[in-house]
Amino acid sequence: MSDNNLYKPDQTALDTVTEPWSEALRAQRDLGLLVPINFHVVPSISLRAACFNNYVYSDRAFQKCFSNLLALGLRRFNVDVYWDQIRSQWSLCPVEIVPPGSDSNLNSSSSTSASDSTSSPSSSSFSGSRSATFTARGTTTALPSLVPPLTATVEPRQASSISSSVSTSSTASITSSQPLSSTGGNGFGPYNCTASLTLSYLTDILSDFLDITSTTTDATVIFLLLNIHAAAPRSSPTSPAQQPTQLPNRGNFISDAINGNLSSNLYTPQKLEAQRADLDDNDGWLSGDPDTHPASGYYETHQENGQLATSDGWPTEAFLVFRRVERLIVSFGSIDPQMSNYNLTVDESTIFSTDTIRQLRPATFNPDGTISSGCLFIPSESSITETTNSSWASAPALDINVSVNSDLQAPIPSVGNLTSCGLSAFLNTTLANTTADQNPLPYAVFMRSSMWTFIPGEPSNGTVDNNTIGRCTAMLTNGSYPGRWRTVDCTNPLRAACQNTSVPYRWEISSERGSYGNAQSLCPPGLRFSVPHTPLENSHLYAAALASESASQNHEPILVNLNSLDVEDCWVSGENATCPYLPPTDTDRARVVVVPTVAAVIIFVCAALTFFVKCAANRREDKRGRRRRMVGGWEYEGVPS
Repeated sequence: MSDNNLYKPDQTALDTVTEPWSEALRAQRDLGLLVPINFHVVPSISLRAACFNNYVYSDRAFQKCFSNLLALGLRRFNVDVYWDQIRSQWSLCPVEIVPPGSDSNLNSSSSTSASDSTSSPSSSSFSGSRSATFTARGTTTALPSLVPPLTATVEPRQASSISSSVSTSSTASITSSQPLSSTGGNGFGPYNCTASLTLSYLTDILSDFLDITSTTTDATVIFLLLNIHAAAPRSSPTSPAQQPTQLPNRGNFISDAINGNLSSNLYTPQKLEAQRADLDDNDGWLSGDPDTHPASGYYETHQENGQLATSDGWPTEAFLVFRRVERLIVSFGSIDPQMSNYNLTVDESTIFSTDTIRQLRPATFNPDGTISSGCLFIPSESSITETTNSSWASAPALDINVSVNSDLQAPIPSVGNLTSCGLSAFLNTTLANTTADQNPLPYAVFMRSSMWTFIPGEPSNGTVDNNTIGRCTAMLTNGSYPGRWRTVDCTNPLRAACQNTSVPYRWEISSERGSYGNAQSLCPPGLRFSVPHTPLENSHLYAAALASESASQNHEPILVNLNSLDVEDCWVSGENATCPYLPPTDTDRARVVVVPTVAAVIIFVCAALTFFVKCAANRREDKRGRRRRMVGGWEYEGVPS
């Protein structure tokens, strides 16, 4: 990691994603690669709560905070952005900042005040990119990279975020790294702000993160949700902001800040509209090998103008990350009435309209963290209906009680239960009364609590001398983690998880037992030996296991279609499936490339089995040559463009 990079997480944060956690996180990502992204359950976090709870808006503290959150594996961020008309910048500080040497008595706001209520923005979209771009070369494709609360009182007039995004504008007028503050009636009140802490600064950090994680093992999609505010006048920083007399114009629109260095990474509303209109296009979602197509049952299609189209579908993560190399989606959240005159139409080609990527759902909790109402899991519903539709569904995570030295192996019940119900947990409070730059561990607990696949401490290492022990996976039906997975010996005779691949939530348990190699023959006609690809699929499989009389009586694990038989620590679906990640083949250039089964798309099975190109494999190649990054015992680096 270069000293010039702005993405600089603490080692403490990086240490939370070492083996086996990194292996479990990668396997969980791969299982969902063929599921449309709107059905992914991804925890989100307010940057206000995680980074600014103490009223300190310092660029250096924020750099560390945002970097740590990204390093933990968090992917959805709610960002509160403030229009500072004095500097004509989108700032992360809630108060206007007067540049040094300017008239300190400058009156930048009109006398018309507005309430702190919010209004919805018009439709918008976004796209952004940095200097580095990644394109397909022959049979390989390089990828861009990817990123990641306390009982706190809300800062004066600062709104809470629902999803965060940060961007850095290329034209920051002030670069001072020292917080600017003053006292008295004309000061900043409780706020301590750095002038350089702008939306563009955030996008610079994110851009570096995307570059650094541009490998097939690390790349994911990042989501930013922007809440738009007017900065409060410095003469009255804790009062409601006034309606700006000078609104953004060409060069300082929100989309300008996002596009400044992230345009090549952006997936935009225009792209979604075009792809929905022609699914069979040569570069469409349904082009190429059928084994790489999106999972069945997650969106409806129809004929329109002689073409197969959809009105509600979204692309898969495999399509975005490995074929299109577009790893960032930005949407508007709330827009304060003070900013109601801001012309959102200029951002429509870059930023998605309000709450496009978030549907808040009400959820209530019992004292033990279980959900009493609002759960989208209904055992009797085997298909996606109005009551079970988890598309972009999110709910606040409440009653989170973690300490500064919380056990990273102990999940937060409310977060885990939201995940199992198909709801993305949203964290809008500061954890353990500390921000993520000061201590990332409470936020690591929040992140880990959203895991729905392997239990803590799994997958355990397979054995080198025996290629079956610890190389297969089964769901537990009792104990401390019912419904979660652990590794098992592939030769153990167990009942198999069988799925109707056209109806995502229809699962049955085989009546007979068998080894992993014979599991497909155990499934009834019309069903396939399979593995859950989403938390809701997993919940339906667990319900099927409990309904199976013999399984519930014996409390035996249920075999699922996930193994590391080909390469240790590389989890794939299918007995003969091969690991898609290429270890280094020489000592000069260690590479992780996208294996081009079709259009350079790397995927696991999602319903139908997906087959991968064979790994060229000596895992223990010596460590000569230039420095390489270690991932799960392999040496990786992104493929240069």
